[in-house]
Amino acid sequence: MFEKKGEYYTNKDENFLKESDLVIFWNEKPKKLIKSYAVLGGTDEHSKVDIPRADRDLALLLARLAYVFEIYDEDLKDTDEFEDYVDILKGVRVKTQIKKHLTTLEEISGVLYLIDSSDKVSIILGDVEDEEIEAVLSFVKMLGDKVGVFTKKDISDYEIDFYE
Repeated sequence: MFEKKGEYYTNKDENFLKESDLVIFWNEKPKKLIKSYAVLGGTDEHSKVDIPRADRDLALLLARLAYVFEIYDEDLKDTDEFEDYVDILKGVRVKTQIKKHLTTLEEISGVLYLIDSSDKVSIILGDVEDEEIEAVLSFVKMLGDKVGVFTKKDISDYEIDFYE
């Protein structure tokens, strides 16, 4: 599923990143871009949204609120695996996680708004642990084909599937 293309392992072609309406830097230092971008796991004066801390729980929090706001691939709605994933998401405590990540509901909602209003979204993963990668990929699966993942870390053994 993930192959090395250029400098990144990705599930998309090399042009997807260039064509993206939104780029999310996840624990990765932002590169100067003309397009809209968000920083999760850091700050940057030019980004649309900054969330200082990013980890597995942030991916689950984003997924939880994406579910609440109905920002997900409609084709997944009645599948057993999606229903099982939603059961996990219902256990995510929103207020607790917002405080943990030193952010606000407005910032989280802002990220989701940017994702929802974009046709193509690229997530560039920086220094992340395996469990965090799995949680991010679950969030990506929830959003469907509009999201591409790019990382310098070898993730060729991973698949975009729901977190268990």
